[in-house]
Amino acid sequence: MVFSFFALANGDHVKTLRAGSSTAMYHRVYETTIQCTSGINFPAMLRIYSPFNDVALPDNTVAFVSAKVCIPATTPHDPVLLEGIYVMAVLGDPASNSYESSIPDFPHLVVIGLGSVTSPLRTLMDGMSKAFDVVSSDYVQD
Repeated sequence: MVFSFFALANGDHVKTLRAGSSTAMYHRVYETTIQCTSGINFPAMLRIYSPFNDVALPDNTVAFVSAKVCIPATTPHDPVLLEGIYVMAVLGDPASNSYESSIPDFPHLVVIGLGSVTSPLRTLMDGMSKAFDVVSSDYVQD
């Protein structure tokens, strides 16, 4: 799980048919980035449930997001995938000069996970960030 503020852009409306059914679900997929304390940014895609007639948020809207996360081994070449659980847009006009002053000062991404480390520590291509593989799965309670 990740918790943070993200700037969202290019909200694409996507229709998905359930396997073996004609039932459709709709999502918005937004482009965003994950900003690390080292100054490195990783591309990300945020998918959230969206009714079929829902309107996209304006580009550069900032939202507080709680999401499940999948970080492909090919990152930063492929985006980090975020499945939104809770998304709350910061009110106001993102094009306004005063918009940024209405965003809470919460500059860090909070990551919560439970799993097993399956690889040694390695340095990523940026030469600064450190990483290791973690095997994790959804927790299901009986």
